[in-house]
Amino acid sequence: MAKQAIILGAGPTGLVLAWKLLENGWQVDLYDKNPRVGGMCQTWPWGEFLVDVGPHIFHTPEATLAAFWEKEFGDLFVKGEFRCKNVQGEQFDQFYDYPISWEGISHFAPEIKKRIIDELEHRNPEEKKRATTYREYMNAEVGPTLREMFFERYPQKIWGIATDQMSAIWAPKRIEFRQKITPFYHQQWNAVGKYGTGCIFERIREKIEHLGGRCHLQQSVQAIEVQENRLQCIRFANGQLRQIGTEEVVVSTLPITLTAQLLGQQSALRFRGICSLFFAYNTPTILPEGCHWLYYDSPRLLFNRITEAKKMAPAVAPADKTFLTAEICYGDDDPLLATPPQQLLDQVAAQIEMTGLAPRSLLLDQAIHWEPHVYPLQQLGFQEELARTRAAISRVRNLFSIGAGGDFFYADAQVLFHKAFDLADTLCQKESSLAQVLRKPPRVTLNKTVTLGQTRIGDEQRAYIIAEAGLNHNGSLAIAKQLVDQAKEAGCDAVKFQTYTPHSRISAKVKSSRYAEQIIGLEENTFDMFARLAMPFSEQKELFDYARQAGIEIFSTPFDFASVDFLESLGVALYKIASMDLVNLPLIDTVARTGKPMILSTGMSTLGQIEEAVETVASAGNPNLILLHCNSAYPSAPGEMNLRVIQTLKTSFQIPVGLSDHTFGLITSHTAIVLGANVIERHFTLDRMLEGPDHILSSEPWEMKELVKISHLIPSLLGSPVKRIQPTEYDTINAQRKSLYAARDLAVGETLTREMITIKGPGGGLLPRYLEIIVGRTVRQAVEADYPITWESI
Repeated sequence: MAKQAIILGAGPTGLVLAWKLLENGWQVDLYDKNPRVGGMCQTWPWGEFLVDVGPHIFHTPEATLAAFWEKEFGDLFVKGEFRCKNVQGEQFDQFYDYPISWEGISHFAPEIKKRIIDELEHRNPEEKKRATTYREYMNAEVGPTLREMFFERYPQKIWGIATDQMSAIWAPKRIEFRQKITPFYHQQWNAVGKYGTGCIFERIREKIEHLGGRCHLQQSVQAIEVQENRLQCIRFANGQLRQIGTEEVVVSTLPITLTAQLLGQQSALRFRGICSLFFAYNTPTILPEGCHWLYYDSPRLLFNRITEAKKMAPAVAPADKTFLTAEICYGDDDPLLATPPQQLLDQVAAQIEMTGLAPRSLLLDQAIHWEPHVYPLQQLGFQEELARTRAAISRVRNLFSIGAGGDFFYADAQVLFHKAFDLADTLCQKESSLAQVLRKPPRVTLNKTVTLGQTRIGDEQRAYIIAEAGLNHNGSLAIAKQLVDQAKEAGCDAVKFQTYTPHSRISAKVKSSRYAEQIIGLEENTFDMFARLAMPFSEQKELFDYARQAGIEIFSTPFDFASVDFLESLGVALYKIASMDLVNLPLIDTVARTGKPMILSTGMSTLGQIEEAVETVASAGNPNLILLHCNSAYPSAPGEMNLRVIQTLKTSFQIPVGLSDHTFGLITSHTAIVLGANVIERHFTLDRMLEGPDHILSSEPWEMKELVKISHLIPSLLGSPVKRIQPTEYDTINAQRKSLYAARDLAVGETLTREMITIKGPGGGLLPRYLEIIVGRTVRQAVEADYPITWESI
């Protein structure tokens, strides 16, 4: 019997998901309250014009997605070079090119240009790592002058709050200073819909209906009924009821606050909406030559952006007429909502005339449209409420919440397409671990207390202290034995090392400047460093025997299957999985099936990724798992540790949780214990001044002794309770996160087998969770050994 999906919301994510599920043999019903599909990307006729909510530009640097768009919608796209400017000055006569470029800066007044260059030359990278607000982050990123020009009044106008009250998570993660003044999406594939954005999604609707899917428009969801953590029934405003079968999946692409509300859970999360005002003029064009939209940050103007859609897609307006779209951002309690529509239209038309763009004497018509859920308002501290809201939704096992509003993160078309592709692929695989989460509970209940050797770990127990020797032996067995001795003398419960074969941890061919760990004090590539520091298995066996004779628990982090087999031959009592392997579900499953207790670090991850790893362990029948909260920046800034995540993880998974601490000093570990951390893992060295990647952030023996003393005195601290990828991790996330690679040269036409595929870093290929999915598929493009495997190549 065909699987069935009910999708709430016919916006981009819902439409693409429905299309892809239907292609895989599913039955799909799609519901939306509007009379047309597209959500915030819909297009509708207005007199002689076709209007959108705003300027939606399809853009991507990824060749695969660009080729997909060209293949499916090539006849509906208008490709071009789209440009914009920031308008400033009392008379609105100062036009600054954006994005920022050195060519643009060269046109600034000499005193401003000199100040900008001086500020850029004296930036302190540490300030960005420690920034907690948008303003602090942008000061560290571009300096005060450029921040005030481009990143102060405009974001405040968008969000309705001062930039020192905005979370740093919403700041641009990297400002690209281009050499020349270029189009907005320079060196990317980009296009707009020939007949408005909505024509793309109307095409998808046609594909859905051709495949047998059903689009139910003007159907507003009124309530959702849940029993025993399963969605049972959807009630619509017209009185219709839709019963949900045991094998049906419901996907909500509605704003997360609305989904929670339908479940009876009120959420304090807030969105900013867009009021789009349309003004038709009796003139062919209005905006300056070579400009498609303008940004306005002046508080004297209600609107923040003006777009002339006809300059991007000529077919949306007659040849002798044009229209402008003025956008105003607003909040739930904005006085704008109480303004009569005609008064608001007249006021904005007068302001457009005041800017010098178009006189009211040329005005032919005007209209207004409200879209209330556009920009997620990420104020300081929003993460705690987001975690609470997500938890309420995730308790319903046959309900997904995705999309821009569903994820509470603003995303462009390319991200929404990929989210839909990914969820469709997940749902279509019988062995998907996420499907297991939805459809059945794990085979075992995870233990709230885990026993390691003679020590019980959990609440009401003192914190278990692990000396992470890691790579701090510098490849020397003698130093490794000294580390064992000093860990024992300091009173640590265990000492840990790392086990890997040089060629399995990271590719020697694919290199990236963005590591998952910052390499400190070395001028060599990551592959060479790991190869130099790898300890031969024979020496590790001697080391393990030495530690056991010394009377201290010794274990290791394996990074590949061969290392697991080796450690099993040594009879290890427990295992550690590193943060970079949290997405390496095949490795996690292999370790879990040994039956030994496991410790799993959670750096560089979201709560959903952690859940998938936890369920992999439980489904393997292993009840003994400990999670470690972690920030994977090396070293980690204290302001980014977010120690309250420890309690979030405890509440979410009901298992012991600790901290893997990469900060300087003991204040973070000390505080984590006060917050209730059950385990503390700290890097351990004989001397912080030794050459090597981790020594500088490690504890020396005297400091580790102090930590052991602290662990005997105290139990819990402060921070944000949401587990999210931190700003400093974005610079280093790709190089070591594992993905699928060719174990040998793959020729076109070959059928993939398990032996042809290996798992290693850096990222760039398919995630390891797709291992079983691609086995049996045919190679479409040749892949050299030790290069990543992508969807494009199979």
